[in-house]
Amino acid sequence: MSRRLAFLIALVPLALFALWHFLSPTQQLQAAQRQLIQAIAQKDAAACAKLIHPDYADAWNFTAADWPAILQDLRTLSPLLEMKLRHPTFDAASGVVDTSLEVKSAGGPAASILAERAVELKETTRFLWKRQPWRPWSWQLLSVQNPALEIPPSYRPGSLSSFSAF
Repeated sequence: MSRRLAFLIALVPLALFALWHFLSPTQQLQAAQRQLIQAIAQKDAAACAKLIHPDYADAWNFTAADWPAILQDLRTLSPLLEMKLRHPTFDAASGVVDTSLEVKSAGGPAASILAERAVELKETTRFLWKRQPWRPWSWQLLSVQNPALEIPPSYRPGSLSSFSAF
């Protein structure tokens, strides 16, 4: 057996593992969730736009069109924002990620308030995702749910005047 053939045979398991990882819906859901958390922390509207489904809706009546303004408000309130998932569970069959969030915030007028509110959240946050069945990497966020997260009803993305209620 030539060295070249032995090398190619050794590459087959590696290629199969890489293909499994790329095509695994659970692996791709985990990657999408990490990308979303990173995009929010960096307040990257372009990255979020790729991850937010056009039909996005949540309990606070926010839509996909509200996300750029929400990120702009976060940039104003807390220029330095770090977010981490704590004890996440991923269910690719239903597109659900349940996780606690660790939030560190600094550098803005509401930085300490945002961090304190995140610590006070006792319930896990649920992220509902959707993907096209034939594309395992096509996850997009449909909704975020956490009944314990109180956002003043007067707040509308892009309007910081209502944040005095926070």
